Amino acid sequence: MVTLPSERALTRMIWQSMYALKRQYGGRIDVYRLNDVQTNLRTGEKTIDKDCFHLRRAVILPVRISRDVVQSISQISANKKFVYGANFDAGKRTFVIDSRDLPEGFQFKNDDWIVYRGRRYDLESIQELEFSAGWIITASEVMGRTPEQSFFAKADDLMGVESEASVA
Repeated sequence: MVTLPSERALTRMIWQSMYALKRQYGGRIDVYRLNDVQTNLRTGEKTIDKDCFHLRRAVILPVRISRDVVQSISQISANKKFVYGANFDAGKRTFVIDSRDLPEGFQFKNDDWIVYRGRRYDLESIQELEFSAGWIITASEVMGRTPEQSFFAKADDLMGVESEASVA
């Protein structure tokens, strides 16, 4: 695919702007991709196959918390005098992710999720930036939900190095 010089200049400007935003509003996030889920019918054990991508810096905008009320039409039609539903607090947060921070050819799917500061955010809307420079993602968190996370350890984190010196 041949890119025009104007496209290269625009892409470079987008990346420069994103770099500045990552420096000012950046934070560490983990992007999870659900590959497969299997359940053992005898034991009920659930096996989840997922990929985790650690991003050192992504633009993280402040959370908006709103109280959502859910009522189904069957509840309303069954009892006109006693109308009730469930309410829950949902926080919506916007993430701006640079395409260079994820593997080449990566595309977000609706089943993906983001973990930021130990909280899981399910994707609501995915907007791709021009020239595949990145994504603007709006995600929602249900308060009190703890995410399944993958933690990676390095060998130097697990063992200390000791040395002794002797003077002869």
